[in-house]
Amino acid sequence: MCKNTINTSKNKKITQLFKIYSPDNGGGIANVMESIAEGFLHCRQEIIVCQDTWLKKSADDTYHGIPVRRSRQLFTIASTPVSLQFLLDVKKRTKDSGIVICHFPYPMIDLAILLGWYHGKLVVWWHCGIETYRRLVPFYRPLVMHTLKKADRILVSSKGNLMHSAMLRPFRGKCTVIPFSVSDGYLRRGRAYVKSRRDAEKREEKPEQKKKEISILFIGRLVWYKGCDVLIKAFARMKEKNCRLVLVGGGPLEQELKALAGRLAPGRVEFAGRISEEEKMGRLEACDFLVLPSVSQAEAFGLVQIEAMAFGKPVINTRLPGGVPYVSVHGVTGRTVRAGQVGELADAMDLLARDDKMRREYGQNAWERVNQEYTREVMAARYEKVFGEL
Repeated sequence: MCKNTINTSKNKKITQLFKIYSPDNGGGIANVMESIAEGFLHCRQEIIVCQDTWLKKSADDTYHGIPVRRSRQLFTIASTPVSLQFLLDVKKRTKDSGIVICHFPYPMIDLAILLGWYHGKLVVWWHCGIETYRRLVPFYRPLVMHTLKKADRILVSSKGNLMHSAMLRPFRGKCTVIPFSVSDGYLRRGRAYVKSRRDAEKREEKPEQKKKEISILFIGRLVWYKGCDVLIKAFARMKEKNCRLVLVGGGPLEQELKALAGRLAPGRVEFAGRISEEEKMGRLEACDFLVLPSVSQAEAFGLVQIEAMAFGKPVINTRLPGGVPYVSVHGVTGRTVRAGQVGELADAMDLLARDDKMRREYGQNAWERVNQEYTREVMAARYEKVFGEL
């Protein structure tokens, strides 16, 4: 793809930096890294990350055909792998790089930039602010500001993240919005599912006599900023009782949330745990709508929103000062409520649970929005433009 539009000779490459990568971690940042790698297969590439544990030595491997350097780490503090080898690898392995993409936040990258141990045009992918490092903010902020000053381009996933970030305000002139994309696998299966559902609706001569149980789905890590406690409380408060809540994912709050669900909605909440991508797509097909009840700016985009929208599913999200409410739009592809408001969330879930016509309308709008704005092809074209300018 890049061979026609980006001036990348054989001795130049695209290097991506972060703390961890697939298959060790399949989160949103890893998804973005994969989408960049897949979009520029004609370019020389390398991804430099840390090992998933300090017990392993540095290693070179490939993931989906892309070389990956996994640097040995010494220990982990505040979810941050500390690795001197990572610094040395960045210094050595970016010497032939045309573009270095730093996925923020990871303080070891900022340290490498402070030391000047990188080569190539510097692109900072600003995935979220530094709320994750609350206790370290006084020490970390100067490093971050230095990185932003050195950056040749800063990428953000939505206009909301750019508008509401005080740290990015002085650098808006070199910021570019590139929304995340849904994988081709989700798009293909979502298109097939939506087509089969439409065909079934056309063949149906009589409406169903028995009202089916409404399936409400959450997908994500069971951590504080996802707001799963708010979701369970809201679910228990719903007036419409012919519903089932399914939580997909694992995390440190799993047992606490199970206990809460057992007290408030016994027998009506399913914890599916960590599942494969194939199983996740099956859950999306089976649900009636998705809820993303996040309560913090640590949720900067909510990739699962566009995964659900690819299957024509409405989304209930929260009005956070970031990208989340810009992905699924209130009154168009779903509903948006104030973060942490149990009553508002319960009312929104009741509304969608009771109104089949609204669910179909929002779902159709969601499917169209994904296919217009959030495909890999659209995202790759946006990257091409940025990289070409650099």
